Amino acid sequence: MAEFGFDESHEDLRRAAREFAEKGLKPEAKERATSHRIPDWMIKQIKDLGYIGMIADEKYGGQGMDMMSVGIVVEEFGKVDISAAHVVLIPTQFCALLQSGTEEQRQKWIPKLCQGELMPSLAITEPGCGTDAAAIEMKAMRDGKYYILEGEKAPVTRGMQATALIVWAKTDHEAGVRGVTCFFVPSDSPGLSLEEIPYAGLIPLNCATAFFDSVKVPVSYRIGEEGKGFYMLMDRFDVVRVLLTLVALGQAQISLNEIIIYTKSRTAFGRPIAKFEGISFKIAEAATKIEAARLLCYRALWMRDQGFKHSKESAMCKWYAPTVAFEVIHDCILMMGHYGYSTEYPLTQRMLDVMGYQIADGTAEAQKLIIVRELLGRKFLPYSG
Repeated sequence: MAEFGFDESHEDLRRAAREFAEKGLKPEAKERATSHRIPDWMIKQIKDLGYIGMIADEKYGGQGMDMMSVGIVVEEFGKVDISAAHVVLIPTQFCALLQSGTEEQRQKWIPKLCQGELMPSLAITEPGCGTDAAAIEMKAMRDGKYYILEGEKAPVTRGMQATALIVWAKTDHEAGVRGVTCFFVPSDSPGLSLEEIPYAGLIPLNCATAFFDSVKVPVSYRIGEEGKGFYMLMDRFDVVRVLLTLVALGQAQISLNEIIIYTKSRTAFGRPIAKFEGISFKIAEAATKIEAARLLCYRALWMRDQGFKHSKESAMCKWYAPTVAFEVIHDCILMMGHYGYSTEYPLTQRMLDVMGYQIADGTAEAQKLIIVRELLGRKFLPYSG
């Protein structure tokens, strides 16, 4: 068994990703943070560098990399542009899901994904069903060679720009979690319509509500076995939750880097404000929390790469790291004062973005339930009676 840590290839990848982020993504990143679309040139450049579909096998056009490598890239991109991080993150999730699909599906979709021609988005959450994915209400009714999908999904991250939605629906409403099935649905399918949600943060990800009005999906577009969708989802959530938190930590780290420079140059009462304990201790605490959260995230990804169960560790990442990121950026705004609160600087937008990561793919409270279940057992869950 390999020891936890970064090898030389990881460090080379981090240097390359950081260089691209600084030179290719940083210019006009602040303006892009409030745009409603991920620019095509960004997708192309990230594709050309081989960062889309990183974990896919080389025979499909991927790089065959491990999850720690994906974490490195999304963290470095997240420091500069969250939308760039998601160009890498969501395809990773789709590649992982297709491990439960057929060889025909992998041959059909993964090469297009790696070339940037296929932009999938995950359609899991519903207006009345968020963290409790087992409560999905969308119907998928078998009709010969097709399934007919009826219902509504919201929010669908990157939904307005997606070329396909990966949809979870109930094929058997009496079977509970065993009735959930996963489908690949092209965005131009008749009966499927999308409406953008006006969020305060994560604006470039143009989240959407998706309406399904008798949408026909071929049986060959079902991913995995009928009734296995919930279990596929829970397994892949353990990965995507960690990757999301690394994006949030990237936002916190760059904010801390900027505030260190600012506090060294900003003076009050005749000396740099970095000399005041009220400032310097906050910086010390923030650096410690970010580093602790980072290591927790990378250890969870390492466990995934080693084939170890890591639901507890992923849940720890998901509740703790976005909370740390939000608190760090909030403190950075306070340390910068009214400049930090203005739209002239990116701090306030980052705080709004990071708040979205506190909500997405499972709240802190839901993650703590997972940790309790893993540590104490199901019978000690608060709602178990």
